[in-house]
Amino acid sequence: MRRIVYLSTATRLMSDVELMDVLRVSRENNARDGVTGLLLYQGGNFIQLLEGDADAVDTVYARVEKDPRHHSVLRMLDGESAERLFPEWSMAFRPASGLSSELRQEIADFIARAPQEAATTDGRRALRLVSSFVQSMR
Repeated sequence: MRRIVYLSTATRLMSDVELMDVLRVSRENNARDGVTGLLLYQGGNFIQLLEGDADAVDTVYARVEKDPRHHSVLRMLDGESAERLFPEWSMAFRPASGLSSELRQEIADFIARAPQEAATTDGRRALRLVSSFVQSMR
C-alpha cells in the first residue's frame, strides 16, 4: 500500500464553508477510489495524508497537484506501508480550533521547516505529526 504526505499553501484563506466543501468532495472521491487519509488545514496551509492502492493514490495526488485552490505542493513522505493508518476514514478532518495548542504548534513547526526538509526528509517528521493527529482523535 502506498502512503503520501504533502504540504501545500492555499491560494487564499478558506472559510469553514469552503473547507467543508473540500472535505465533502474529498470524502466522496476517496471512498469511490479506495483511498483513506487525513486533511489538516491551518493558517492557509494544507497537510494531507493519502493511503491506498498505489495507482489510486497516484491518481488522487495528480488531481491534487492540479487543484487551483492551492500551490507549492511539497511531497513530505512517499512510501510503502503494510497497513493503513486510517482504515475507517475516507478523509479524517478536524478544524485547527479543535486541536490542542501543542498539536497546533507541532503543525506550525512542520510547516515552517517543510521547504528545507522536503528534499531530504525520510518522512519521519510527517509520520510523527500524523501520529499526533491520530492521538488527538481518540
